[in-house]
Amino acid sequence: MKKGQIIALVLLSLILVVLLAQKTNLAAADLGRHIKNGEIMIHGGEYGLSRDALLHTNFFSYTEPDFPFVNHHWASGILFYLIFSVFGWGGLSLFGILLFVFAFIFLFLLARKKTSFVFLIPLSLFLLPLIAERAEIRPEIISYLFIAIFIYILQKFTDSTQTPSAFGTSPLAGGGNKINPPSPDKGRVGRGWLFLLPIFMILWANLHIYFIFGLFVIGAFLVESLIRRETKKVKTLVIILILSTITACITPFGVKGLLYPFLIFQNYGYLIAENQSIAFLENINFFKPTALWWKITAIIGGLSSLFVLIKRPRNFPIALGIIALAFGILSFSSIRNFSLFGLVMLPFLAYLIPLFFKTLPEKISDLMMAGSITISLILLVVIPIRFSYRMPTNDSWGIGLLPEVNASAEFVKEYKIEGPFFNNYDIGGYLIFHNFPKEKVFVDNRPEAYPQEFFKEIYVPMQENMEIWKEKSAEYGFNAIWFYRHDFTPWAQKFLIALINEPDWAPVFVDDYTIIFLKRNSKNAELIQKFELPKEIFSVK
Repeated sequence: MKKGQIIALVLLSLILVVLLAQKTNLAAADLGRHIKNGEIMIHGGEYGLSRDALLHTNFFSYTEPDFPFVNHHWASGILFYLIFSVFGWGGLSLFGILLFVFAFIFLFLLARKKTSFVFLIPLSLFLLPLIAERAEIRPEIISYLFIAIFIYILQKFTDSTQTPSAFGTSPLAGGGNKINPPSPDKGRVGRGWLFLLPIFMILWANLHIYFIFGLFVIGAFLVESLIRRETKKVKTLVIILILSTITACITPFGVKGLLYPFLIFQNYGYLIAENQSIAFLENINFFKPTALWWKITAIIGGLSSLFVLIKRPRNFPIALGIIALAFGILSFSSIRNFSLFGLVMLPFLAYLIPLFFKTLPEKISDLMMAGSITISLILLVVIPIRFSYRMPTNDSWGIGLLPEVNASAEFVKEYKIEGPFFNNYDIGGYLIFHNFPKEKVFVDNRPEAYPQEFFKEIYVPMQENMEIWKEKSAEYGFNAIWFYRHDFTPWAQKFLIALINEPDWAPVFVDDYTIIFLKRNSKNAELIQKFELPKEIFSVK
C-alpha cells in the first residue's frame, strides 16, 4: 500500500479502537466465568476440581450440577485466564480490541484491491459503529477474526484463479483513478494456503461455537464454484470442506461438539435481549442506536445487489453475497450478530461498487472524490454525536473494569458472608469469578446449562410470587441474596420491591451495580445490626 493508504487504514483503525474501548461491567458479564474456566483447566488438579466435570456438566451450579452441558468455549477460558494473569483487566480489554482491529484490517485489505479509496474510506467509516457493536470481551470476538481470515484466504484464492472480469475494467476498481492508480495484486493466494483452514479449524472449534460459520464460509465459496462450473476449484474446496469438518471434531466432544451449534437452542429456557430480533425489541421499546445503522446497511446492500444482479449477473460476487445475506438474516433475528454483519458487508459492498461503472471520466472521478471527502467529514461528525455513549466523554469509555464494580464482592469476602446465595441470571458469572469453589451459584448466564423447566417452573415463578419464593427459599436454605440491580425483567424488579418489605430479609449493601440481602437469623444478626439499610433510601412505600 502507498503511504497515504496506510495512514487512512491506521486512522480508521484508531476510530474503531475508540468505539471499542469500553470498560467491562463485570457484575453482568460472562468474562469472570470464562477466566474461572481457564483457571480450573490449568490448575484444577491442584484444587481438587474435575476438569472433565467442567467440560461436560453444569459445574458451577448447586441447583443443576449434573445437568449435561457442552462447554464449547473451554479453550477461550484458558486464553483469557493466561492474559488476565499476566496483564490484568486492562490487558484483556486490549486483547479484545486487537482481535476486532485485526479482523477489520483483514477485510479492509481484501476490499482495497477491488474498490478505490474514494469509496472505501466513507464505506469503512459508516460500517465502523456496526462493527464495534459487540465491544464486550467474549469468546466470540475470536470467531470474528477467524471468519475474517477464512473470507480473506478464500476470496483471495478465488480472485487469483478467476479470469479477468468487470472488476478490472473500471477506474474505481483497485484504486483506479488519478489519485490512486491501479497496482498489481502482489498478494495472490494459491491452493496451498487453503490447507491452513483445517488447521485453524482445530483451534476454532475449541475456542467458540461459531466455528460452524467457518464451514459455512467454505461452503459459500464451494457453491460459487459450482455455479461458475469451475471443476478444479470445486474439487479443491470439497477436500478443504471435508478436512475442516473432520478437524472440527478434534475437541473433547467429538461429533457431538460438531452438531452442538444446531442443538443449543433446543434447551434455551430464558429469553436474552441479545438473542432477540430487531422487530421484537422495537416492539417492546428497547432502544438500540445501531439498529438504524443496520437498516441503512441492509437497504444499501439489498439495492446494490439487485442492481448488479440485473445489470451484471455474471460478475456478482456470489460467495460474498451468500455470506452477507446469511449474516444479514442472522443479525436481524439476533442482534448479537450486528458486528459480524458489519464486518462481512465491508468486502461485499467493496466488490459491488466497481460493477456499477464500466468507465468513469476524470471529471466525474474528481467530483466523486469531493463527494467522498464530504461524506467522510459528515460521518466524522455524526458518529460521535449518534454514538456519544462510546466516546471518551463517557464515564464507561476506556479499558479494564468499570469503577468500584467489585465492591460487593469485597464486602462479602471481608465480612465472610456465606451461602447458599440466591442470585439472578445476570450476576452469575461475577459470583463464579469471586466465590467459586467456596460457593456455587443458583444460576448463571448460560441458559443452555440449565433445563428449561428450571427457568419456567423455579427461577421466574419464585420472583413473581412471594409465596413460591418462601417455599423455595426454605427448600434451598438461602442465607443471602446477591442481585444485579439493573435486571429489568418484569419479575426481577417486582421481586426486589417485594423484598424491601419482607421482614425476613435485611438489605445490607447496595451500590450502582448490586444489592445484597441477608436472612434474619443468628448467623447474620451482627452484620444486619451493623449494616442494615433503611427502607426509605429505596423509595419503596
